Amino acid sequence: MAGRSKPARGANAFAIGLLLSLSICLLGLGGYQLFRLDSSHQRSEILHSVSPRTLQAWLTTLDREDPGNAARLANRFVNMTLPQRRDVVLAVARPEFFEPITDSFADRRNLQMLLLEALRLTLAKAPALGEFWYLLARLRGNLYGVDSATQGFLELSFAYSPKEVDLVLERLEMMSLSWPLLNKRLRKIVRHDVRVIDVAYPDRAGELRQYLQKAGARLDDAG
Repeated sequence: MAGRSKPARGANAFAIGLLLSLSICLLGLGGYQLFRLDSSHQRSEILHSVSPRTLQAWLTTLDREDPGNAARLANRFVNMTLPQRRDVVLAVARPEFFEPITDSFADRRNLQMLLLEALRLTLAKAPALGEFWYLLARLRGNLYGVDSATQGFLELSFAYSPKEVDLVLERLEMMSLSWPLLNKRLRKIVRHDVRVIDVAYPDRAGELRQYLQKAGARLDDAG
């Protein structure tokens, strides 16, 4: 019995050793596959829950040569909730949004152009997202000035988001600084937006009117 148990113990030891070796190999393979996760997949995961911070992280790590960047970003934009859209739009509209990403003026301009293309793709799928029409106008204004296309985007922002107070304030800021360039329809929108602020923030309305008038806006006539 004792003689026969030695080979059995040897076989058991061999089996255990084999299992341990297989386990180590599988763990190593799993670790290797995790290490080899494609960078675009990693960026997609960062972007999965879009916030200003995750958007900054994605823009920092993306492959600038990848032609699919705008489409991926547009897919995330389309599926964002209203609070997510508002937070991202208000953040990206500020010049300081790009400061943690790059110090290069050329890189910042390229990132704005990428966002511009992503917004175009987004609005082609979901044109009722008024916040994104405003951001499209803001970015295009930064890149090319308040031309007819930029003014058209501002009009669409008003058409789809006429009373969202945060957006109204942003739109007023942009249009007040561009008053001499605005067409009559946009000047009418400025007057409408000021009335929205009169109701929403009566304590700030007087100061806002003074600011707009100093910027050249004529709020009480049709000019």
